[in-house]
Amino acid sequence: MATYYGTYGQKVQYLASDPASPQAGQVWFNSTSNLLKVGISQTGAWATGGNLATARSLLGGAGTQTAGLAIGGNPGITSTEEYDGTSWTAGGTLPETRREFSSAGTQTSALASGGFGTELTSVEYDGTSWTSGGNLNITRVYSGGNGTQTAALSVGGSSPAIATTEEYDGTSWTAGGTMSVAKGYQGSAGTQTAALSFGGFTTFPTEITSTEEYNGTSWTAGGALTTATQLMGPAGTQTAALSAGGAVPPGSANTNATFQYDGTSWTSVGSLTTARQGLYGCGTQTSALAFAGNVPTGATEEFTGGPVVVTRTVTGT
Repeated sequence: MATYYGTYGQKVQYLASDPASPQAGQVWFNSTSNLLKVGISQTGAWATGGNLATARSLLGGAGTQTAGLAIGGNPGITSTEEYDGTSWTAGGTLPETRREFSSAGTQTSALASGGFGTELTSVEYDGTSWTSGGNLNITRVYSGGNGTQTAALSVGGSSPAIATTEEYDGTSWTAGGTMSVAKGYQGSAGTQTAALSFGGFTTFPTEITSTEEYNGTSWTAGGALTTATQLMGPAGTQTAALSAGGAVPPGSANTNATFQYDGTSWTSVGSLTTARQGLYGCGTQTSALAFAGNVPTGATEEFTGGPVVVTRTVTGT
């Protein structure tokens, strides 16, 4: 004998609020918002975090999703902010304004190097205050950075675009390997001996897809970015990286696209809630933080690697 459930399936649940942990394929009607909802499984998702106290873009950063650091930025910012996984609080003040520079390290042991008006200088953070570090050997703005405070890289930069790399030992900078593609505004992830450089520009503002991998001595070609991008928020390691948002053709438009790298190729994952460029990122491929940027400049988002189930509204389109 035929049954209702056998013919038509389960009844749609009527709920006053969305489930805290929906299941993939679960359907319900939210009686408060009068919307039909469904749980969908996807590879990673972004959720809203606490806003920065000071809006900024073209900044530096360091740390993890639950212990992040936002450093300087545009326009003319000297403040540092620290993230605890929920909210940002004031940290030590930079000795000068700094923007479009490379950065590395953790929330309590960070490094900021180069940038407009500070092209050769480096400063070190101990979780409370900033002090002078060793000077770069050449002027670098728009450069990428990764590693730790005592084993960092400053990669590429402009203007014009350069391909050289410098390595920091906690005291001084020395020349490292040269990339095959000169670039600025790239994403950078990993460590001093296992680094990744991706995207950026060779002639501003034209975005590129180039990816290169560093072994501590030399750079070799990696898998090309799915979409030519610059000014993205980077996170992760050489074999498990994340590229969030940025500027893409045509016309260096804001994007919310996020891609992950497995050491060979890039694939698309969950998109940022808000498209933006000039943001910064930190953390790992499966637990990342993206913050600041040009639109909106104070916003923070937290990434959880997939598969994850997210709530979507059912529409007629």
